[in-house]
Amino acid sequence: MHMSQETPASKTEAQIKTKRRISPFWLLPLIALMIAGWLVWDSYQDRGNSVTIDFMSADGIVPGRTPVRYQGVEVGTVEDVSLSKDLRKIEVRVSIKSDMEDALREETQFWLVTPKASLAGVSGLDALVGGNYIGMMPGKGKPRDHFVALDTQPKYRLSNGDLMIHLNAPDLGSLNSGSLVYFRKIPVGRVYDYSINPNKQGVTIDVLIERRFTDLVKKGSRFWNVSGIDADLSLSGAKVKLESLAALVNGAIAFDSPDNSKPAAQDDTFGLYKDLAHSQRGVIVKLELPSGDGLKAESTPLMYQGLEVGELSKLTLNPGGKVTGEMTVDPSVVPLMRENTRIELRNPKLSLSDANISSLLTGKTFELVPGDGEPRSEFVVVPGEKALLHEA
Repeated sequence: MHMSQETPASKTEAQIKTKRRISPFWLLPLIALMIAGWLVWDSYQDRGNSVTIDFMSADGIVPGRTPVRYQGVEVGTVEDVSLSKDLRKIEVRVSIKSDMEDALREETQFWLVTPKASLAGVSGLDALVGGNYIGMMPGKGKPRDHFVALDTQPKYRLSNGDLMIHLNAPDLGSLNSGSLVYFRKIPVGRVYDYSINPNKQGVTIDVLIERRFTDLVKKGSRFWNVSGIDADLSLSGAKVKLESLAALVNGAIAFDSPDNSKPAAQDDTFGLYKDLAHSQRGVIVKLELPSGDGLKAESTPLMYQGLEVGELSKLTLNPGGKVTGEMTVDPSVVPLMRENTRIELRNPKLSLSDANISSLLTGKTFELVPGDGEPRSEFVVVPGEKALLHEA
């Protein structure tokens, strides 16, 4: 029996091919290259437009550090600072971001902002914290890449809602840029700028009122100077009026407004009086006086319930010896000025029942005795003694 021999099948080994994987470490240079390219492109985009600004001084301007700002937003950076060929000015090369390209026109203005400290406050506070910077105010006109910096900030650089008004005065007095403007002793604005009038007669003072206080300024508002110390020395003592220490050092302005007046508008013009008495903020009442003996304009007061509510502002000796006068009274007592109201002239007296030494030393005073009837603005002043006899 033939038995066939079966050859067992030879085993075939499977070959496993492994794919070559790219190591993540090889991707790092590619990613770095992409990031570097993006940074270069972004830098090129941000580099924007290069302009030259001429300054008289480069104090505090540092290449690569000093920014250009518009409305508090950084829109450029100083790239280079150099002297001009004639050595008379400083040429500052600035890079302005591309999104501000349309703002680089003939009337665009640049100026250097530096911190200034005084008793009235600190201006340029952002420059005090972050260093000097170049301010920018876009303007109109043809495109331009060379500018001359202003010596100070633009005259009408207003924030949204602020009110710019103008005050006419014979002279500047002790006022200055930054002098505060008060309403009821609360600072509501400041002196923005000032200039000599074209005819060389007097000055114009530009005042900026903060947005939240603009409703306080009316068409009928009265402004007066409160700079320095107002002292009145007499036998009754010394009366010293001082608005604030800042007003003494840096000058200040105060104002008052009637309730029934319309709100002031941008660029309205007002007069600036030298003091409160000359502002004529009170109401004028005409008087017929028994005599002018013991009376003094801008001194003799009108009293009501122990409070001074007015002051004799004018004395006139008429033909025939008749004495008349005008009195400025506080608007709050105007409703009391009626047909049967009396204004009495009181002499100082000293008695056991009324030992008022101050009244004795200050001299005569007017006393307001309210009455009824129709409103009135002219009165015949009667001596207090006669009024008492009449009542008896």
